Amino acid sequence: MLHMISEVPNVRGMPKVSVISTPKTKAMARQYHNCPTLEGIELEDEGGSDTVLSHWKKRNMRDEMMTSDVGVGLYSALTLAAFEDMGVYVANYSAAEMLWWGNNSGCGLLEKKCLTDGITEYPDLFCNQFDVYDFCTYDRLSLGFCKLMRHEEALPQEYRYFADPRVGGDDLYMSRCPYVKEYSNTGCTNGDPSVMPGSVVGPNSRCVKGQDLQFDDKYIGDVCVDTRCGDGTVSVRFLDDDAWHECQEGETVTPPSGPWRGSIVCPQYADVCTAFPNISGHPIPVVDPPLADDPTSAEGAEGDEGEVPRKRPRRL
Repeated sequence: MLHMISEVPNVRGMPKVSVISTPKTKAMARQYHNCPTLEGIELEDEGGSDTVLSHWKKRNMRDEMMTSDVGVGLYSALTLAAFEDMGVYVANYSAAEMLWWGNNSGCGLLEKKCLTDGITEYPDLFCNQFDVYDFCTYDRLSLGFCKLMRHEEALPQEYRYFADPRVGGDDLYMSRCPYVKEYSNTGCTNGDPSVMPGSVVGPNSRCVKGQDLQFDDKYIGDVCVDTRCGDGTVSVRFLDDDAWHECQEGETVTPPSGPWRGSIVCPQYADVCTAFPNISGHPIPVVDPPLADDPTSAEGAEGDEGEVPRKRPRRL
């Protein structure tokens, strides 16, 4: 690929990984992940000749158009930077779509295993439970289930994340990292309320984490709530409740009595206060207040007019 590929040794228990390490691509990747030592964007190493070295690693860039197993299919500034590094394209970074997966994650997401002994530093991205209850997807737009299973044989050493070597995710392109997969009919904005007990379905609905949350005497896990944003604060409204409740990040809010028991954990403002542009129908951050200190260009990339939106660091 035009001498764009280099190898990085000893990554996540693997002898080496291949990355696109050209100047603009490396600078944009460092900015996006907030990882100043990143050598480039990792390429796929699974799936055979159709995918190896020709797609981004899905584990690191889920929902990007250039991954080997496309979900949402977003054209991010990372892909635009790689095309510009080929020397035959000029990228229009204003047309880049917002990619959320791993945004502002730091180096650990890329350098360490997704879980160690069943525990993850990135609970919004990876899951570790066989529960029958619903979980929020990482973008907080849907309810879903943890794609975790017990395989018939032990997984390769580099894909072992639990005490039981057979336990792991079912997606090879995710390096067997378990994550929450949305159901087809449980979107917070457009789902079927009959299969989403306790959830509000509507254009401003977002998913929040539940703590021992029950509706009509049944445990439901996480839930979609009506969301209102303004002046850096989030307010939520529950199903069968007309009142708005201010929701400070990291604190808990208890729904009114009646059908409700338990509480929810208030999300980060940037995670739920989003707008939907016509270009893709997928969320981009609202800019009030700023989500991060946005640099005007990818550092080290001369003449690059691009910038990649960044979320604030998470509180783990």
